Amino acid sequence: MNSVYFYIFAFIATILATFLGSIIPFILKNRYKKITSFLTTFSTGLIMALLFIELIPESIENSMASFQESIFGVLLSLGVILITFILFFALHELVHRLSKHHQHDQNDKETCHDHLHSEEFLHNNSKLVSSFIFLFAILIHNIPEGFVLGTFFNNEGFPLSGLLMTISLFFHNITIGYSIGNSFKEANKKIIYTTSLATLNGLVSFILGIIGFYLSLSLSSLVNGIIFSIASGSLLFILLIELLPELFYERKNRYSILILLLGFIVGSCLILL
Repeated sequence: MNSVYFYIFAFIATILATFLGSIIPFILKNRYKKITSFLTTFSTGLIMALLFIELIPESIENSMASFQESIFGVLLSLGVILITFILFFALHELVHRLSKHHQHDQNDKETCHDHLHSEEFLHNNSKLVSSFIFLFAILIHNIPEGFVLGTFFNNEGFPLSGLLMTISLFFHNITIGYSIGNSFKEANKKIIYTTSLATLNGLVSFILGIIGFYLSLSLSSLVNGIIFSIASGSLLFILLIELLPELFYERKNRYSILILLLGFIVGSCLILL
């Protein structure tokens, strides 16, 4: 039962982080960048530790137990991880292509025949359309986050891994909330409108987290192995497609590797201890 209370706390913390992040563009302008960059990099290191030291080994261990320590358990676990990664990558690419399609229509001043929006709407409200497309992308992004968060709280006793994941997602969701807030601010939307959308968007993490939490309560090693493998593939997608590219190609901090390593070491020590 303690894990349920911890999970409720984690849900409130991650939603609060998204809410706070969406306010930043309206009040702080550019003064947040160095602090946010450090927290995002450090939390990425924590997520790497959780993935490679806790979650993937747990998925393999459960899968192998269901096959009497056979290699088939390892192959099953790795296969589910790969399939999950591919599915989320396909969703990511679909949203990316949709966004590019709208941008192409705007630049060429051509009517988008594949959608219900007219040329005039895209021309006058292109920033708002782009903001909602971005919001939908974040919606997809929150699905694996919520699933992983719920799975991490399926522990007996004190759920240290779940709390570590909560800390990581808190810092990460601040930047996510900022991105949403900045997008709608450029579309000339008010702070109440923007923060409401950002907060509602974060509810997806809670809903998927509940599913992950209760599905992982199964007594079957095979089911638990599959659940942990899905969570591993989801987190691997977040790490490789969302976090690391942003870290090394957008932020370009010369201390990024050191901060990333620090987060990985701290996370590893806490998990192993």
